[in-house]
Amino acid sequence: MTLIEVLLALVVSSLLLLAGTALLVNFSRAWAERPADRQVFEAHVSGVTRFLSSSLAKSVPSVLNEQETAVRLDWPVGSMEPELPLITFSLKEAPPVLFWPQEATAGITCHLLFEENVGLSVLWFSNLQEMAEEKNEKGKVTLKEEDALFKTLVSPLVTKVTYCYFGEEDDQEEDKAWKEEDELDENLAGDSYRLPAFVKLTFEYKGTEKTVTIPIEKRSPNGLWAE
Repeated sequence: MTLIEVLLALVVSSLLLLAGTALLVNFSRAWAERPADRQVFEAHVSGVTRFLSSSLAKSVPSVLNEQETAVRLDWPVGSMEPELPLITFSLKEAPPVLFWPQEATAGITCHLLFEENVGLSVLWFSNLQEMAEEKNEKGKVTLKEEDALFKTLVSPLVTKVTYCYFGEEDDQEEDKAWKEEDELDENLAGDSYRLPAFVKLTFEYKGTEKTVTIPIEKRSPNGLWAE
């Protein structure tokens, strides 16, 4: 190998090393300057999902009405009464996000409320709040003051809620299939609504969309779904 060939090999090696270094620098700069919005969006979706899933998993039967199950459909008590019932659940203790200015809540009742252009909120009240002496026309305990119902915005990024059901009420087991509805599904009698097995929440932010699934029906202690 002549001296010229050695010099050419060194030049080519130097150019390759320079190109590799420049590429590495560009990758590092792109990583450092990447948009933080997507990470914040992902963290928000993950946090809301964990909050709802854990809250529903910890739900207990209502202490105000022993006939009510842990997760159910019910209308909130207060000045805001939607057309359809809301997914409702009771907790022994209020999570930190549902702040009440008293020292203890002694359990709470929560309603999931979705409003277009607003997002997903939780309507809730504490069992320590003053209740009316008489039950309402539906035989339920109510708050003494209708405007005493708290409202906490959980996510302004939720743009759609989809209700997931496994078949119809009168379907044979082998004929059942999953279906999705934009509204709660009425029962066969047409006098009430069916509790969905899951809900899908669609989050949107600056052109980015993500859908998560939240289980609604509680499993029995043996891990099986209630019939």
